[in-house]
Amino acid sequence: MTLQKNLISPARKISLELLNDILKSNKPFEQIISSSDKFNNLEIKNKKFCRLIITTVLRKFGQIDFVLNKFTKKGSIKQNIFKNIIRIGIAEILFIKSAKYAAINEAVELTKLKVSKNLSKLTNGVLRNIDRENEELIIQLSDELNYPSWLVQDWRDSWGEKHAKEICKWFQMEPFLDISVAGDPVIMEGILKGKLISGKTIRKQEKTNPTQLPYFNSKDERYHWWVQDVAATIPGELLIKSDQKKIVDLCSAPGGKAAQLAKAGKNVTSVDINENRINKLVENVKRLNLDIKIVNADGTSWNPKEKFDAVLLDAPCSATGTLRRHPDIIKNRSKDSLKNYLSIQSMLIRQSLTWLEKDGILIYSVCSLQKDEGEGQIKSILKSKSNIKISPILPKEVPSFQQAITKDGWLRIFPNCLASDGGNDGFFICRLKKTN
Repeated sequence: MTLQKNLISPARKISLELLNDILKSNKPFEQIISSSDKFNNLEIKNKKFCRLIITTVLRKFGQIDFVLNKFTKKGSIKQNIFKNIIRIGIAEILFIKSAKYAAINEAVELTKLKVSKNLSKLTNGVLRNIDRENEELIIQLSDELNYPSWLVQDWRDSWGEKHAKEICKWFQMEPFLDISVAGDPVIMEGILKGKLISGKTIRKQEKTNPTQLPYFNSKDERYHWWVQDVAATIPGELLIKSDQKKIVDLCSAPGGKAAQLAKAGKNVTSVDINENRINKLVENVKRLNLDIKIVNADGTSWNPKEKFDAVLLDAPCSATGTLRRHPDIIKNRSKDSLKNYLSIQSMLIRQSLTWLEKDGILIYSVCSLQKDEGEGQIKSILKSKSNIKISPILPKEVPSFQQAITKDGWLRIFPNCLASDGGNDGFFICRLKKTN
């Protein structure tokens, strides 16, 4: 048994264990791997390979299962762990392009170790047959296979066939690491060894552990930075460039937008209902030396004694705009879960409007590509509140995302907006103004 274990690389063995945990739990992928001692104790090379295996299986899950079903008889692979061994093998052969011998042989050894010696022959036969038809199979696999049919249909109905195909394609690409900086972006571009792509966002081509980057715990505020997708910086930027000083950042944790506002000299109150996320917010506030008031409260019922110039509401949502970075969330999304988000979003919008001074501003955003969570919510508010108007977003305010401004004056950001720089998260962003 010891010899058999040694035939399997640590990265493949641990990726199987983690994949099993991810697929049977509702916990986020990043949470599971960050809390895994086995993963954290891997050498850097094995960590990268382990992460690549897991994210590839999750991102290509529909295509992988299409192939698995094509090459196996119904009911021949019943155990989930057995399916996951073959899924990893398929991912390596078709998408990662690992050395064929290593991918197939170690899948066979994993089957012997985790399932049974008898079934290892089935693993060997299935993966060798797939390898023989490798090129023909790739042609048959559309990107749409990796998403629930209801989701793809919703994108088609909302944005048209062409946009839906583009969305599916862009979410299959590996994400980059985007970093917002507090100081001079040109100086930080050199320090972080990335590329300045927009405003104060620096992009690193290779995803890495942020805590290992320069100045992570620096006391010098000129070198402060935090992880934040380039599209996620826009809601904060719209308020930074405004006259509004006293701002509520609702659903604030982990604090990227609050950091933007505080570093720009705004008076920020961060509100979040989730205690665990609040703890992460507190960590970031301390690390970045931010002057922020933190409130652990439910935004749907919080009633502050004071009024505010502006509210930034980055609302809880289906997060379908972040599937590139979080391919695991797709397994927990359904039409029914979308209804729950719609209800919460509506309550948060209505409640936050009561906190505003006359002429106050609400920036509403969701990292979702679902029309109901973006355009639908705003149209509903405008219909029911005569004192709420759209304050159109102007091209000069969002130079890198001008093409995302709609005729209604809000932003509908697709994942290929910054195509020449490698893409971005999908977002909806709208600015509302409270009048008499």
